[in-house]
Amino acid sequence: MKKDNAAEFSPLTKTIYSEHEIPSGGARIVLSVWEPPAPETAVVFIPATMVHPLYYEPLLRGFAERGFAVAGLHPVGHGKSPRGVKRYTLRDIVQNGRDAVTFALERFQLPVVVMGSSQGGIAAAALAAGDGRIAAAFPHNVLLSELPESVGVSRFPMWLGRVYRPALAALKLLAKLLPDWELPLDFYLDRARIGSAPEVWEPFERDPLCLKRYSLHFLASLFTTRFPGLTDGSVRCPLCVVADSGDRLFTPEYTQKVFERLRAPYKEMVIFHTGGHMLMVTHPREVCDVLSAKMREVLAMSQ
Repeated sequence: MKKDNAAEFSPLTKTIYSEHEIPSGGARIVLSVWEPPAPETAVVFIPATMVHPLYYEPLLRGFAERGFAVAGLHPVGHGKSPRGVKRYTLRDIVQNGRDAVTFALERFQLPVVVMGSSQGGIAAAALAAGDGRIAAAFPHNVLLSELPESVGVSRFPMWLGRVYRPALAALKLLAKLLPDWELPLDFYLDRARIGSAPEVWEPFERDPLCLKRYSLHFLASLFTTRFPGLTDGSVRCPLCVVADSGDRLFTPEYTQKVFERLRAPYKEMVIFHTGGHMLMVTHPREVCDVLSAKMREVLAMSQ
């Protein structure tokens, strides 16, 4: 394991920040780590589309200030992770999360909770279905690609839901023909439905660590990869789906439909009312307060 930089102390909280480069799936990835003096639990956090954990620094440092050690994942090809890998899939990001869990278990010797937002929430939920080492999962948003209604998360027309399987087959074929065709965020997501707050888009646009395009190879994996373990009883840990009543991307109706299909020994919806999809960026203190208490509650139940 290689450290990229010397540890930095937060003068107010004594939280230590450090970065670590680890192997994962034949590549190398970076973890941003916030470590309080005496952590009680570890959190592995997976970020959303095209961003990285430092985009969520107020949130993740907030968890550390509340007693949680945090390992924020820079997925393969994202953020501070080396950019040499050009082709990766959603399954690669899930593997990155699995290797981050291994890092957290070895470093902290504590129960590990996986958490992610949006695209990262999808990966966090997939981890819960395939990794028995996880103490609990808190995905902010879950997508089941087999549901025709999933097309509504994108900016593609809803009528595609009526020809969903042929449309996915066509997407797979196009991705095989043009795997490295790079497409901007606006090609498949509607920014207005993601949110309009300046703290969402201004850091995204000016941050050189944020990606601005994804390959068709990756986008095809995002819409076609299935994780049957989420619905067949493979999840062995508590599963708390984080949602917002005002989310226009993962709407309450879609989230409820997905939630009803999930199977876990304990499942719960944690619903915020901040008015948007990007609550982990726009309301970090509220999210920290609520989810810190909920993590402690859920972990106490499972002991």
